[in-house]
Amino acid sequence: MTREYAEAYVRWSDTNAIDLDMLSLLSVIYGILSCIIIGSGAMVHRLVLPSIIFALFLAHCILTAALKQRYCELTYYQKFLNIGGSSLFIRVMFLLMSLSYLEISQMYGAWYYLLVIGVWLLVNLLDFGAVWWRIQSGRFYAAQERKKEQERQKKTQRKGMSRGPATAIFGIGGLAGILGMGFAKRFFSHVSQVFVVNFLVWSLLLVGLVLGIAASNLWKAYYVKKYDIQGKSIPAYTPRPGQKQTVLHSILRTLGILGRILLGIIAFSVLATVVVYLFMKWLPAWLGHR
Repeated sequence: MTREYAEAYVRWSDTNAIDLDMLSLLSVIYGILSCIIIGSGAMVHRLVLPSIIFALFLAHCILTAALKQRYCELTYYQKFLNIGGSSLFIRVMFLLMSLSYLEISQMYGAWYYLLVIGVWLLVNLLDFGAVWWRIQSGRFYAAQERKKEQERQKKTQRKGMSRGPATAIFGIGGLAGILGMGFAKRFFSHVSQVFVVNFLVWSLLLVGLVLGIAASNLWKAYYVKKYDIQGKSIPAYTPRPGQKQTVLHSILRTLGILGRILLGIIAFSVLATVVVYLFMKWLPAWLGHR
């Protein structure tokens, strides 16, 4: 394989949008999901995998805070290492979440765990293998040349989508969501617990594999290092004015955001429960007076 093929892949879909602030956001998401799963496990006293997920969440918070303290900039190599590593970690976390529902339900034996892990490994091998094959065969190089030619021919022709199509897309998405919730309410009320567990397991696995689609950027980090491909450094994060970034401060800030979100969820749940209770209590009496 030539250096040109590797460099074409490295430059393909090169983005500066993912930095250490994205890791902070992921920490909050991991915190919410891990609390939900550890709560589900606590109700049935099965906490092995939920505890591992929660430990990885805490480790992720500490690592993110330590990286923010150490780095003000990410080199070209570190940028791709961050993107690929964090995406692979997403896949690992969602795999563990998927397996945790198997542990909580206790419906299947060890063979089902091995099946889920095997599917996860197979998809990752196909993902990394397909990208490697496209690099070796020069597919990214050929695509990059075609893209350059198209950009030369269409320099002034891109004045984007108006708000109309975007609004229509969001409207259709919202309508589909409402119809989907109505369908789910009717459908899941008639299905078995086995189906629900399987749906959760494979849905979480699929979501993790999709969200971690950028894991193959680890190939970019590898080729940048191997061929000493040069590129621009990016800011590691956006610092808050007048605040010094420390590990303790970052951890406390992340946990504070997570705490506020969880309090909001709890408050909403309590309020909804009270409203439903009052509605169900007073509705029969109100109907009886009519």
